[in-house]
Amino acid sequence: MPPSSQQSNLPNPTTEPVGGEHDVPHSQNTKKRKPNDSGKKTTSVVWDHLTRSLESIDSIATCKHCGKRFRCDPKIQGTSNLLNHLKRVCPKYPFVAINDANQTSLTFKSGDNNSLLATPKKYNVKACRKEIAMFVIVDEQPFKVVEGEGLKILCRQLQPLFVVLSRFTIARDFFQLHMDERVRLKELFKLNCVREALTTDYWTLIQNIGYLTLTAHFIDNDWRYQKRIINFSVIPNHKGETIGRKVEEILREWRIRNVSTLTVDNASSNNVAVTYLKKKKG
Repeated sequence: MPPSSQQSNLPNPTTEPVGGEHDVPHSQNTKKRKPNDSGKKTTSVVWDHLTRSLESIDSIATCKHCGKRFRCDPKIQGTSNLLNHLKRVCPKYPFVAINDANQTSLTFKSGDNNSLLATPKKYNVKACRKEIAMFVIVDEQPFKVVEGEGLKILCRQLQPLFVVLSRFTIARDFFQLHMDERVRLKELFKLNCVREALTTDYWTLIQNIGYLTLTAHFIDNDWRYQKRIINFSVIPNHKGETIGRKVEEILREWRIRNVSTLTVDNASSNNVAVTYLKKKKG
């Protein structure tokens, strides 16, 4: 073969270097991605529980606990799917109880001889919301106390899964708690009470607003004395007939029929109220 033809088959060094990317297969030319190719430190906590594989072209992460493999290209998949696997899917992740609301945890109570008794307890968001409402009621706190930063920090420390709600949500919880207690108390009157004795009290605030309170006293089926406030409301005035009508309305609402006595103070309007109630007996 003539020398000129041999030289024509050689690559031109000025345009295409020997061993260029056209002479090397694509799979051999691609650089393998390493965990720190970009020079940045991996800061995600998932890398404490997963390892990256360097055996393939694609970025593959393997769970150290269950062995499941995931794609983890930082530009495509990221680490969100890895974190979701650890928190909700991985059956062998040792810290899953912290993140799972349905996971039963153990609580310890003092028993006999200063021993500790372990009892299983499941996180209940409704029970937590009820106890927050009871905290506000018992300690006579304003609704806005639940939005204080100190209470939020305390709740996060005691139960990280519980999120303290706003004062508007707590106010709705108050109303629901009130309705639930009314149903429970009506059931108590129906099943555990034969006859009630009532006491009343009336007063007027400095704003010239009148109030009435009605309290029921009774002995339950176990012969224990019980006392319940069944009404606390505003009344337009303290006239005898107005008081009588209000007490009648309360008794009908609570379905109380067997009243033994009605104790009132020595105001003259109470004589009219009692007379009105006697006429409405039965």
